[in-house]
Amino acid sequence: MSRFSKPLAALSALTAGALLLTGCSGAASSEGAESQTVPLAVGITPIANAAHVYIAEEQGFFEEEGLDVTPTTIQTAATAIPSLFNDELQIALMASVPTVTAASKGLPIKVVGGSDRYPQDAKNDTTALIASADGGVESLKDLAGKTVAVVGLKSTPELALRVLLKNAGVDPDGVKTVEIGYPDMVPALETNRVDAAFIVDPFLSKAKSAGLELLGHPFTDGIGGMTALQWVASDAFTKEQPETIQKFTRAMDRAGKYANDNPEAIREALPKFTALTPELVKSSVLPVYDSALQTDDIQAFVELMTEEGFIDDGYNPEDLIWSAK
Repeated sequence: MSRFSKPLAALSALTAGALLLTGCSGAASSEGAESQTVPLAVGITPIANAAHVYIAEEQGFFEEEGLDVTPTTIQTAATAIPSLFNDELQIALMASVPTVTAASKGLPIKVVGGSDRYPQDAKNDTTALIASADGGVESLKDLAGKTVAVVGLKSTPELALRVLLKNAGVDPDGVKTVEIGYPDMVPALETNRVDAAFIVDPFLSKAKSAGLELLGHPFTDGIGGMTALQWVASDAFTKEQPETIQKFTRAMDRAGKYANDNPEAIREALPKFTALTPELVKSSVLPVYDSALQTDDIQAFVELMTEEGFIDDGYNPEDLIWSAK
């Protein structure tokens, strides 16, 4: 078993149950005439990237499509994926790495649309790699033999970190990564439990105000421009409700474009589903939405993940992206 296999085991264990449950999809099923509003439970994480769901609701885009969308908070893909299969959720906003990991293990899911991309300019990046104040780490090269905290092992942050380290001439296998929750990262740095941490706002702002050292931006400098979050559904749901999928993706495309043209609408939406203070809402770096998605976007992650040992060699994502027939 690969040294990267343990985190994948949990997803693999879901496969048997998932296959049994796929026939249950269809909460937005044929409940009546075409004129009826279709209920849709949509899983999101409480970050700015999900604000366009609330914008779509506020602007009436869902209503115009005949959808009654209920946003539901999810914490990880490990919880979102089984919820898609048991019909607690019909669609979920998921990052590329857990999506590809699940698909490569045979879980019957489909990517039904794009959401946004990783920034290509550090000023638009809400994340950064931060070093402890007195740990002797002043550059990426100093991380050789050191310990770095990431929010999840074999996650997108760890993948981006490995790319960043390689670009800096540092062997990522010589850097130990440990899993620590975002709220605990700054205390871990301040007590020298770790030498560096991959931090996201609002904790990033706290780290900067504490005078901790900024080493780089793994998302921008490692995987900038690559697709970040996608809308994912079970394969069964896409077969049973293709028109519902089309309606949802149309509404989200409109919402993303509206949000890009009206950034204050994003700030107005943030208090509805995040714990950000008014001050942090005002200073938050906002996402740029992009619903375009091609197989090449997913293939780029497959190649990186295969190279870094996140998934086994040979996975072909050709059928992962759903398209209306």
